[in-house]
Amino acid sequence: MGSPAALCGSCFLLSIGFLMRLTYIDGFRGIFLVFMMIIHVNDILHTTFGKLNHHYFGWVEDAQGFVFLSGLVVGLVYGGRYINLGFEAMQAGIWSRIKTIYSHQLGLILVFTFSALVFSSSSGYVPGILGSYDRDPVVFPLLSALMVTGSTHMGILPMYIFFMIMTPYALRLLIQRQYTIYIVIVVASWAFAQTRLPDALVLGAENFFSKDGHAVNLGIFFNILGWQALFFGGLFIGFLMASKRLDIEFLKTSEMRSVFLICLCLMFFFGIYDRIVFDAWIGDEFSDLIKSESDRGNFSTIYLVTFLVDLVVVVWMLGPGVSDRNNFIAWASRALGSVVAFRPLVFLGQHSLHVFSTHILITYVLAALFQSGPPSEPLGILIIIASLGTLYCVACLHSAYLSHKKYMRAMKSSRS
Repeated sequence: MGSPAALCGSCFLLSIGFLMRLTYIDGFRGIFLVFMMIIHVNDILHTTFGKLNHHYFGWVEDAQGFVFLSGLVVGLVYGGRYINLGFEAMQAGIWSRIKTIYSHQLGLILVFTFSALVFSSSSGYVPGILGSYDRDPVVFPLLSALMVTGSTHMGILPMYIFFMIMTPYALRLLIQRQYTIYIVIVVASWAFAQTRLPDALVLGAENFFSKDGHAVNLGIFFNILGWQALFFGGLFIGFLMASKRLDIEFLKTSEMRSVFLICLCLMFFFGIYDRIVFDAWIGDEFSDLIKSESDRGNFSTIYLVTFLVDLVVVVWMLGPGVSDRNNFIAWASRALGSVVAFRPLVFLGQHSLHVFSTHILITYVLAALFQSGPPSEPLGILIIIASLGTLYCVACLHSAYLSHKKYMRAMKSSRS
């Protein structure tokens, strides 16, 4: 056995490594939230500035990373709770979190429904983004509240809730070390999504409702059977972290360095391939063919493969890459680590739910304001910057609320 000082030093180094991993997780969530905001807002403003991001070079997008990291955090937090406190305590914590997420979902639906009614009664003009709430002000909000449909950008929260509902049973498999069964279920569910049979079922339900005069588009855009591969893939890793079974020593081998270099080349290839398809470099016929076989909603093969490629590149760079023998790779890896650990991004990631909900509200407001056409480029850039500033204001307000809540609990405890 080592000396007490050595043991304490080892524990300190392990805790530092753990905290850095948490910092990176929150930093990446902050990055995804920032670019999600930019992309969604720029779909309305159409600025050149807003197109300067990774969405235009590759098939991996912020929503995919956000869902994956959400699963990782759930596996880390609630997996740890399961290990330390048992199934009931873990399940209670998950249901409490589901209630919080659903309150955001329901709150947004009520705001949009009320806004559509106000627009309709006051001027008779309803912005297009609120059209579904205006055309069917009872059935559409009700189905949205039941999470079987939704308006623009309203798919991630219900998808997250569906995944959280299944999480206790997924964690039970992992706690029992039934890893093979877990992986087979995840892969089989993803494969079933690629058959398009879930799409056919949704279409049948839509036709049923349309017969009664309710032409509602069902579905939340995301096929949860396809996208669950991201969430439960992250959940698996998070659980291994919580149970201290995640061994990443293999990343330091020369073989993994070669894998990294191959994946780095693939990442640039898929980035160029993205432009070949979406800018029709070869022609419209080729682009239409590839688009028809590449379904983002179902998280089809190209999205899965490119996500795994980018994941290998990022994880390796944040690990062995910082001390690589190639000076440029080492510098790029350290630069990536500095960006991900950038305090403002980490801060956003720590308040991700409130920031995410705010970004949806801002997007709807801008869609209503600029329905007739986008503003000038300079004004559009200012609006993008201001919208990002609003996200930080909301994060600050939520942080202050949590601090006040903690202070009040401490005061109450001290009096008793």
